[in-house]
Formats: sequence, structure tokens, C-alpha cells
Amino acid sequence: MRHFIFVCPNTHLNVQHSLDEDDNTDQNEFTAVSCPACTRLHFLSRKTGQLLGADSTPKS
Repeated sequence: MRHFIFVCPNTHLNVQHSLDEDDNTDQNEFTAVSCPACTRLHFLSRKTGQLLGADSTPKS
């Protein structure tokens, strides 16, 4: 299992989630995740753990 922590875009809370490991996944392959912080659906990259549409550069 691969464990991820992402920030819910609605509540700005840290959310833990785990996905089955699959070395053959593409970086652009996302899976739907039900968020326990806001009960909405988010799309999480199976390879990087990043949310779909999330800004990859840190804000200054």
C-alpha cells in the first residue's frame, strides 16, 4: 500500500489516504477518492499523490 497525505481544497485540512501500489501506473492516471474532511470527491494521482488541478509550485 502506498500512503498519501493531501490537503483538501475545500477545508484546507490534511487528509490521509492509501492506494494499492502499482508500478505500471502513468503519472496522469487519477483515481476518485471520497474525502473524509468534506465528504466530496477528489481525484488523486496514483503515482504522485497530487490532486487533479492542484498547483505544483509552492505559493510565496
